[in-house]
Amino acid sequence: MKSQDYLPHSEAEQAIWLTSFKTNLATQGAAVGLVAAQITTTTTSANNIIVALNDVETKRVAYNQATTQKETVKKNELKTLRDTVAKIKTNSGYTEAIGKSLGIVGGVVLFDALNYKATITAERFAGYIRIKFTKNGTDGINLYHRKKGEVAWQFLARDTKSPYDDHITLETAGQPEHWEYRAYGVIDDAEIGQASDIIEMVFGG
Repeated sequence: MKSQDYLPHSEAEQAIWLTSFKTNLATQGAAVGLVAAQITTTTTSANNIIVALNDVETKRVAYNQATTQKETVKKNELKTLRDTVAKIKTNSGYTEAIGKSLGIVGGVVLFDALNYKATITAERFAGYIRIKFTKNGTDGINLYHRKKGEVAWQFLARDTKSPYDDHITLETAGQPEHWEYRAYGVIDDAEIGQASDIIEMVFGG
């Protein structure tokens, strides 16, 4: 029987484990043959990891907050900008030359449904994997996943608004699983184009 590693897989649990470990090591270290210098060195290692984990978590929270703020600003301010552009284009003094100088003349983009390739990214969170995508002229995506090494893809969801959170229940608690994801673009409920690049993610709960 394969033994389970004592060190938790998820970084949130690692921070808790390290804090407990270094605290108890201070009182139990001598009983298991560690001298003061070894206890100090090991405690420093634990502290360094904890600081690094907390730094990443702090920056992740700040990034998510900044991203939310950015989307709010864009939603509000782009409406004002588009309203202004619409007003400019209906003014009697507007010409195509002025429009080109302001960069407000749209071009004609031909959509190639046959060769369209969806684009996805993956990010790991506690309890789920977050899949982000861009529509790029489609209505959304059909998302598929499978465990690494499996042949068949499993349909996961049709999503029209990014992101999609894949909540995974591990088959064996504490045993990480290696998942792969891919997606196809969707227009008018029909799957189009080519499969996206395969995105891989190791998930430990």
